[in-house]
This record gives sequence, C-alpha cells and structure tokens, in this order.
Amino acid sequence: MPIYEDIARDLLEAIHRGQYPIGGLIPTELELAARYDVSRQTVRAAMRRLTELGAVSRRKGSGTRVETRERPQESFQQTLGSLSDLVALAAATERDIRSIDTVVMDRKAARRFGCQPGSRWMRIAYVRASTKPKSPPLAWVDCYVDESYADAVSNIRKDRRLVCDMIADSYGVIASEVHQTVAATVIPNEFARALGAEAGSPALEVIRRYLDSHGRLFEISESIHPAGRYVVSSVLKRVGNPGVAGGRTTRPSGKTRPRA
Repeated sequence: MPIYEDIARDLLEAIHRGQYPIGGLIPTELELAARYDVSRQTVRAAMRRLTELGAVSRRKGSGTRVETRERPQESFQQTLGSLSDLVALAAATERDIRSIDTVVMDRKAARRFGCQPGSRWMRIAYVRASTKPKSPPLAWVDCYVDESYADAVSNIRKDRRLVCDMIADSYGVIASEVHQTVAATVIPNEFARALGAEAGSPALEVIRRYLDSHGRLFEISESIHPAGRYVVSSVLKRVGNPGVAGGRTTRPSGKTRPRA
C-alpha cells in the first residue's frame, strides 16, 4: 500500500474516533508532513484521497474541514475489477526489466492510447513473471509514463509497487480512474521467446489508461498475455428493473486475476 494511503487511513480512524470533530480542521500539510516524516506532496495525496471519499473538504486559505465521522465506502470501482486487483497482481509477481527508453507518440500510437501526438513518454518494457517457481511468464508489458513524472520510477528495477503508486508518493498524483480495454490478439514475433510462447499463437491484449482527478492521462500500460495465463472475468447484473429477475437492484462487479 502506498504511503499516502496509510496516512489517509490513519486520519480516517482519527476522524471516526472524534479526535477531529465535524466542522473542525485537521492539521496543516506542514504539520502532517512533520508528524509522518514525509513530503508535502505525499500529504497532499492523502488529503486528496480523503476529499475523494467525502470525509473532508478543502478550501484555499481555509484549511481542511471534517465533513463526516462515518467511515466512507471505498469509491474506486471498475466494471472489470478494481485497483486492489492490480495491487494484488503486483504483489504476486515481479518485473523482469528488458529496456527503458523515451518515446515520442506518433499519430497512430496517440490514437491507440488516447494521448496527444508528439507527447513524450518514458517507456519501460518488461516481462511480468510469477513468483512461483517454474511458472511461465505472465505477460510482456510496455508501460508508458508521462515524461514529467519519469524520475518517480527511477528505482523501478528494485521497487515492486505499481507505477501509479510510485508517482503518487513522489508527486501526489492519484489514479482516480483506470480505463481498461481487453481484446483478442496474437503473440508478436519479437515477444515470443521472452514469453515462452509460439509466435502467432492466441493471446490477450490489455490496455490500461491511468487518469488523475482532473482527467489527465499520466500512465499507460499495454500487456500481452499468452492464452491460458491470464483471466479477466466479470459479472453483469440487472439494475433496478421492476418485474424482471425479481426487480433486484444490483451493480456491476468483477475481478481480474492471473491464472496459475
């Protein structure tokens, strides 16, 4: 779990206990940075998380005001899984970095990934592998990081956290949404040997676009999974339609998991 999430959870517990009453102010960024021995950027990320959860409100020059003592429900949800699924995946696997370079998105790539033509990105190419002995590689991944945040992933060869969490801890930029698309594809020739799969054999392509709270794209990942090594599952339920399936009100849910 990233540092800012730990701070946010700690403050939520303090609010729930009544340490910070409704309508009152919580300590300033400087005070919290000193208390937790972190940067102000990390504190800002924690504050942004509390704001997203509805626990506090922030106004420039007025501080951070407590809005409720109730424990807010987690708000990050996707039709195909959640960010916690990606965290679990990262914990159960490791990166075998193959190359790191800088790329400029041409018009074709920009259309494919939904970014601006001519924008500059750090590309990190790696094989995602299971930590279990003798397990085949899970995927070839090309991860693109907005060049503005490139230094946040300078230790990626040793850091197993999600790239978005590294950026959050360094810059306070939180992945408020992750847009995911899944499509059938085949194993490209250049990835076949690294994946231990036959070139041209069936595969699953997963593209994820990470957006901050302002809707700005700051990370992209493209993963190629050989057939049978990764599963994306979802459950579709009817929402509030009386007379059909008992009129039950449910919401879409799902999860993403690697296949052992």
